[in-house]
Amino acid sequence: MRYSNSTSPSSTAQAPRTTWSAMLEAGGAWWLILCAGVLLIAALMLRIHNDEVNEIQQSRVSLTVAELQESIETDIALGLELAENRSIQNQLEAALSADHSLHAIEVVSRSGVALFSTDRGAIGERWQPGVELAAAEGVRNDRRWSANVGGEVVTGQLLHNAFGEIVGHVSATSAAPPSRLSMSALRNAMPLWLATAMTLALLSIAAALATRLALAPQHRHLQVEQTGPLAAAEQRAASVRERLDGCQSRLDEMEAAE
Repeated sequence: MRYSNSTSPSSTAQAPRTTWSAMLEAGGAWWLILCAGVLLIAALMLRIHNDEVNEIQQSRVSLTVAELQESIETDIALGLELAENRSIQNQLEAALSADHSLHAIEVVSRSGVALFSTDRGAIGERWQPGVELAAAEGVRNDRRWSANVGGEVVTGQLLHNAFGEIVGHVSATSAAPPSRLSMSALRNAMPLWLATAMTLALLSIAAALATRLALAPQHRHLQVEQTGPLAAAEQRAASVRERLDGCQSRLDEMEAAE
């Protein structure tokens, strides 16, 4: 009678190794959560950056309009009529060349007719209805106004004479802020994306190390099981079974010879 499933005594049990599949199973969910958090923070920072860029652009337009208002009102206070002050055209041209984000700058009478404009073809024309409504609201409240028309923002400032009466408007037209992130905004935020990629890489390395450390006790326990006294006892039992099998084989040969 022979014993089955005999194991060679020379076959020693190998120590277990921490595999990537085990590490991913143990820490993959937390790694995904952390990565999602980093990407969410990056998206929020990109949105904040885009909003700040738009606010800065709008502030620059408002500053340009305010500077023109101050200069034109000074000339009006000196006695120059708004429609007869030919130096205004040069001021508008200089302001437009100083800020390439502006599309056009105009000086308009209180009735809404363009007196001076960087777009010479617009001189003598009236504002669009949407701009007229915003300008009328600005006149009623005596404050700066703006209108969003056809993908452009028209920002206007009231012009007053020496007696504080409204005699016209000075306005600047610029591109309206995009309703969603554009490709140019994504390109401008390239440093943010690089920082996010580096953060994700470092986070992946840290997660792998942390998972490996977390699995270290289990790894040591398995190693003890496969290389400790129990493994040695199993190896000795296998050796005994192999010797018994050898004896049984010799007995079978002797019986067959008789």
